[in-house]
Amino acid sequence: MVNIIYSGKITDIHGGQLTNPKLKETFKEATEIHEQLLSADKRIAYFFIDPLLNAFEAANQFYFSIFECETIEKIKTYKSGASPIQALSDAKELVDSGLYDAVLIFGHEPLLTNKHLYGKEEMTKAMSIFEDKSILQCYNEIGHRLRKELELSEKEIVRFFDQLFLNFHKTYNRATNSEVPRERGRRLDDLGADLFKLTDCANPNINFSGGIIVANDSTASFLQIPEKEKISVSGVKYSMVEGCPTKIDKIVGKKEDVFPHLRKAFLQAQDEASIQAVEQFKNQNLYLEVYSCYPPIPIAFLLATGMIDHIEQLSDFLEQYEVTITGGMNFARAPWNNPALNALIEIHQKLKEGTRKYGLVHGNGGIGETQGVAILEKCDF
Repeated sequence: MVNIIYSGKITDIHGGQLTNPKLKETFKEATEIHEQLLSADKRIAYFFIDPLLNAFEAANQFYFSIFECETIEKIKTYKSGASPIQALSDAKELVDSGLYDAVLIFGHEPLLTNKHLYGKEEMTKAMSIFEDKSILQCYNEIGHRLRKELELSEKEIVRFFDQLFLNFHKTYNRATNSEVPRERGRRLDDLGADLFKLTDCANPNINFSGGIIVANDSTASFLQIPEKEKISVSGVKYSMVEGCPTKIDKIVGKKEDVFPHLRKAFLQAQDEASIQAVEQFKNQNLYLEVYSCYPPIPIAFLLATGMIDHIEQLSDFLEQYEVTITGGMNFARAPWNNPALNALIEIHQKLKEGTRKYGLVHGNGGIGETQGVAILEKCDF
């Protein structure tokens, strides 16, 4: 069994607060676990979710300066919104195969600080992955393609977007005990996104650093992890198709098979975990964090996984169920490649403290071409 034996994070919405001393203080427990693993000659791999800027050497700088590593024998970096799920899947394979006893998966994303240092224009340039279209325009095209497949008018799909916003808004206010106004922001027609409003976009104004440590049973026992705190990675899979603006039709799929690669990843993760995720969620026994960068993605998730059978059921579903535990990537903000890592940390903590047995995290990469699903399970339940 592969267990998450540690999770932790720190966020900064003002800028300049994630100094090395602060990071060392935040990850003191993780560092102590790492030292114990080294002292016992445990085989350790180091994975890292890269930041938007200055990715070269970012992983080395983090592990050598914060964890004070002397040598690293295996290190791997990841670079998409689905990459925390990919990293977790790879880690599970390494541990299950007996090649490694533990894997560290951390990410560090100083978006807000870098915006101050390099300017908004430089950040926007770094976020552009295609020469002729922005990511926003690609997701707008995905929205239109999804609308056509589902036989919706523009007015109807925008109404669904509004309902998703209210779902996120409700969760965020409850989770943070605040009263954020229901302001949707301006329409983004001038940016080539006629379906979206400002609050449909992920909010990148944040600095984030966080991570998890996964380990096999014997390592968890060596560390004397209490049974009630053991959270297993019971299922994790990802699936990819070609990702470019000319392949949007294939990414979206057909009405009867929306986002087929997402469905494939979900079914494989669910089979590996030996659960019926939809049933567990509707029975309030599963925490859910849907990737919410643009509204077509959570809608695709709900359809592809069978949370809803038809688009006509969406309104009632969103009235009854909350599809995130954080409030989504606009309200809770979005550290570029790390929102799914943030969600894994949040759900790990919820499972340790809460009353539900399962947690599910959805990851989405690029313009939707990479889809990942991770299912966590509380062992002592």
